[in-house]
Amino acid sequence: MELLRYQIFSGIGVLFISIWFALIKSSDTGEKEINPLLLYAPIWSIIVLGIYAVGSIAIGLISFKDTPEAAAEIDRQVIEAKAEMKKRGIISKNN
Repeated sequence: MELLRYQIFSGIGVLFISIWFALIKSSDTGEKEINPLLLYAPIWSIIVLGIYAVGSIAIGLISFKDTPEAAAEIDRQVIEAKAEMKKRGIISKNN
């Protein structure tokens, strides 16, 4: 059985939060302050995840290829759909 993407993401998130919480509890001895990098690790991970998401979308948009064959196919399907709707009387003959 293959896991879905959200299940993998949730599992990694729970693992990360568990490790982070254990590290916070083990370093909380009361005599010294908790390292700010460790304290704000979940916030930094969300920021890094957001940067990754924006970057992957940007790369996808940059590498998006134009397909004239698909555009011609859609135009042909629109013409066929209009002809079928005119034949059935859904739209008027003027359109």
